Amino acid sequence: MSVGAPVLTVNDLAVTAGGRRLIAPSSFTLNEGQRVLLVGPSGSGKSLFADMLLGFAGPQTPGLEISGHIALEGRSLLGRGPEARDGKIGAVFQLQRSGLFDDLTIEQNLRFGSYDAAERSRVAATLNLEALHRPVTLCSGGEGVRVSLARTLLRGAGVLVYDEPTTGLDPVNAAQVVDAIQRSHQRLTIIITHDYATFEGVADVVLFLDPVQRRIRVMEPTAASFQVLHDALAAGSPPELEALGRPPSLVRRFMQGWQGLATATTEVLLDWLALLTTPSAFLRMAHPLDGPRVRQALKRDVAPGVMLFVGISAMLVALTGTYFIFERLPKREWTEPIVQDDLITGLGLIYIRIGVPLMVCVLLAAKLGAAAAAHLGHMSLTRQVDSLDLLRIPRRRHLLLPTAAGQLVAAWLGTAIACLLTYVTSLGVFLAFHPGYSVRYFHGAFIKELDGDVWLWVLAKTAVSAVGVAAVAFRVGMQPKRSPEQVVKGIHRTLLRALLLVLAVHAVFAFLEF
Repeated sequence: MSVGAPVLTVNDLAVTAGGRRLIAPSSFTLNEGQRVLLVGPSGSGKSLFADMLLGFAGPQTPGLEISGHIALEGRSLLGRGPEARDGKIGAVFQLQRSGLFDDLTIEQNLRFGSYDAAERSRVAATLNLEALHRPVTLCSGGEGVRVSLARTLLRGAGVLVYDEPTTGLDPVNAAQVVDAIQRSHQRLTIIITHDYATFEGVADVVLFLDPVQRRIRVMEPTAASFQVLHDALAAGSPPELEALGRPPSLVRRFMQGWQGLATATTEVLLDWLALLTTPSAFLRMAHPLDGPRVRQALKRDVAPGVMLFVGISAMLVALTGTYFIFERLPKREWTEPIVQDDLITGLGLIYIRIGVPLMVCVLLAAKLGAAAAAHLGHMSLTRQVDSLDLLRIPRRRHLLLPTAAGQLVAAWLGTAIACLLTYVTSLGVFLAFHPGYSVRYFHGAFIKELDGDVWLWVLAKTAVSAVGVAAVAFRVGMQPKRSPEQVVKGIHRTLLRALLLVLAVHAVFAFLEF
């Protein structure tokens, strides 16, 4: 294969983790048209190098000290996020389907690469992808890699990074992946792998993360080079990392923590500003990329089971509350004729203005907040969020707004259903105790002070609570996850923060209302 002009330049790149050397200063240049293998023992920094190249790790990453330069076509990359790549670098992540949107079909995944149906069909045919209407979860391991490759190719990236593309694949699927890589991309390809033998026939350059020297060495793909790789990998774990002085000082850790807090605060404020455009999420229901996500959020959050859960809770509260109000009234035979109208009016105010909105928001914060945190945490764990960044799809537009739209509709619809069932249940209990009274009498007393302002307050407090829960779930879910345990912890944090937020919102509204 002919080799073109320099594309990726690395100068004196050095990485220190926790005060210990991970990669010693290394320099090399990769050219247009090359297929490059990056090989090294586990723990030597292969995936970290990929994250630095893609913008997911840099000097700002806690626990890392990174120096040197990484440049793409003369443009500095180190320390800049994925958006700074302008779509010029694409990635196919490890663990088979990681990075694919597993709640969408193959066709819907490919739309993130191109809106052109003919172009999608052409690339899918090139990579032997069939039945594109299938959920991507039904793909085999090798087919999942090819779907990810097709999406990245459709996006038009000039540099492709594969992180362990054959991990967990049988020889047949691995051979199909190698063939797809070889045929589909004729520009710069970087393959990070421990399975170097599978790619031996297609490599132009080998980058070896030497476990002894801690440098990235450039090697020719010869038999002698592959023997060196074999011996290094067979030796097992790399030696203990070289110590480079003391860990970061207390002052430096404090400054890092302060910067992290400032960044988090800024992001939360931006989240809230983004939620001001929540109505626009409904306008995107026909959008080829955002539409499926909005519809999924609405389907999940306004499911019949969720509304049934809210409705039954409202009926139980109304049943017990109304029953004990009239059953336990002191000196009932004397006091009830005097205060009965006021009791019914008070029930209407307490239930509709305070009790039902608070109950619905608390229930939905627990139910839907946890569901959103689990879904978004899973997307972070499986690098679907990283894929969004590389595909230049705004997180807030594609994930936050649909989540907020679903929560908002669920809160308003759930409140309406709960108010109706609360009214009906209270009416039934009252008539059971007072068979001589009419429905008209109860209705008139119940809604006596429920004017338009009351319903506006109800709509406002439920809306603020709903979008607040969505913002909490989004912010916690977007935090990097590297294990299922971190996803579970994120769900717990979301529950606690969402419930506290709902209580705080309703306390503030109570102060403003009364």
